[in-house]
Amino acid sequence: MINRLLIQLTEADKRIIFVILVIFVLILVLIALIGFLVVRVMKYQGKKINNHITAPVVTGVITNEKEFKKYARKKNLWLFYHQARIPALIALIAAIFYVVASLFTGFKNPFSYENGFTTLLFVWDFSKIITIPESGAGLLINWPTVLNSPHIVAEAWVSYVFVPIAAVGIIWYLISVQAFIARGLQINKLGRKIYSEQLEHFVAGQGYQPPVQQTEQTTEK
Repeated sequence: MINRLLIQLTEADKRIIFVILVIFVLILVLIALIGFLVVRVMKYQGKKINNHITAPVVTGVITNEKEFKKYARKKNLWLFYHQARIPALIALIAAIFYVVASLFTGFKNPFSYENGFTTLLFVWDFSKIITIPESGAGLLINWPTVLNSPHIVAEAWVSYVFVPIAAVGIIWYLISVQAFIARGLQINKLGRKIYSEQLEHFVAGQGYQPPVQQTEQTTEK
């Protein structure tokens, strides 16, 4: 049946299928790359909490894992507040602008390709790229239909202002949330590590203890 289907496909259909597969693979690669970047950023953001919690641990002010996590989480919330307040304010200003402006111009879908922000973008219809002919034999492969080509619509000016500003605020805020989560994971990891009996360089309540070998070498010198 598969061989019969391939025979019924024209050369143009096969080229379209090949292009669709290439696009699909590129999308998967892009998703994998984004996932990799997210993991790297999470590790980088997680290490940022170290500078804010080193002093009380090294000096022995914090003596157990419970106190450590309580202190570190307060620091994490403080950092999140300072990082997220600006993007949250930007997103709020964008929302207020959209509501106030829409009271005068009428509420419209800000992402519509007819009178919204996506009038500035290419929009394709992928719903009919594969169809079954009336005879019921084989498949028809079609290029996606172009629903919109970039152009400016005067009545979409509210969306042109609202969407970019809101996008900046939301993306910036999500990055702050990601940093907050990464620091939280780092706090849990450090809490178990620093106050573990197997850790060699930290002793709870006694601050930083240098490795034994280094101490012996220093004494001999």
